[in-house]
Amino acid sequence: MSPAPLIIIVLSSLLTCSLLGASATALHDHGDASTDFQALRCLKLHLSTSGFLPSWKIDGSLQNFCTWSGVTCSKRHTSRVVALDLESLYLDGQMPPCIANLTLLTRIHLPNNQLWGPIPTELGQLNTLRYLNLSSNNLSGMIPSTPSSCSQLRVIDLASNSFSGEIPPNLSQCSNIQQLKLDHNRLSGGIPEGLGILRNLSVLHHAGNTLTGNIPLSLGTSSALHSVNLTDNSLTGPIPSLLANSSSLQFLVLTKNQLGGEIPSALFNSTSLKILSLGVNNFIGSIPAVFLNFDDSPLQHIVLASNNLAGAIPSTLGNFSSLRWLLLSQNNFQGSIPASIGKLRNLQLLDLSYNF
Repeated sequence: MSPAPLIIIVLSSLLTCSLLGASATALHDHGDASTDFQALRCLKLHLSTSGFLPSWKIDGSLQNFCTWSGVTCSKRHTSRVVALDLESLYLDGQMPPCIANLTLLTRIHLPNNQLWGPIPTELGQLNTLRYLNLSSNNLSGMIPSTPSSCSQLRVIDLASNSFSGEIPPNLSQCSNIQQLKLDHNRLSGGIPEGLGILRNLSVLHHAGNTLTGNIPLSLGTSSALHSVNLTDNSLTGPIPSLLANSSSLQFLVLTKNQLGGEIPSALFNSTSLKILSLGVNNFIGSIPAVFLNFDDSPLQHIVLASNNLAGAIPSTLGNFSSLRWLLLSQNNFQGSIPASIGKLRNLQLLDLSYNF
């Protein structure tokens, strides 16, 4: 082979490598200050039709948008937006897909505005997003299925909107979720079983929907589980054993469902549970007469009204020294009211009506 063809081959190879490298760089390119400015400009044009966000000067050339109210820029990447905090600013309109052009966003906090319409699917492209709060708006449509790149997400709060359809099962792919709040929407179907195995789950709030089926058997797996509120749905079946035996659970609110079976005694023996609210269900059986840990119990509210409970009201309830609410009305309890209940110094609300 002559030298000339060899040089051509080498140069061709170098050029190919260079192009591949440029292509790889393009695939990982997260934009620049100009694209962030244009994305913010797009947001204001779509969401601030009433003239709010006065500090957002979008006319003319590139502005120092890092000084705009509600905008936080990165300390590592010059003039790159990492957070939007725009709570209660009367923003109205549909959230535009251009928000996904803020490719380094880690936080979107837009609660208590007047946003409407669906969540743009492009939001799923933000693989650095850790916090999403769009609560108390007028958003509707189905909650978008999450991409596999959602592992950075820690908080999803979509409460108090008008979302419909089912909870996406692949939310369980967001393996680091700590808080999932979908309260007060129009969601139907069951609670995905996969949500129960989220190892970092701390808060699960789905109250005020029309959810059906059983509470996931795996719920309670997370050692960080702190608060479960599934009030005002149409859930059936028993309280799962894992949930009842959770050593971290402080708030269990399951009022106004169609849950049944016996109330697990583990709930009364918990050393972490503060609020136990199971009213307006179909629970049967009796309240356990023997408690193992009442000296250490932080229980403040016991709400068991409007069930099918029977038997005697145990005198040992008077040993829960932190108890403030004891609501046992509209059951089938019999016998006398234990004198020990009168010794509960912190008791503020007692309702034993429609029994005996």
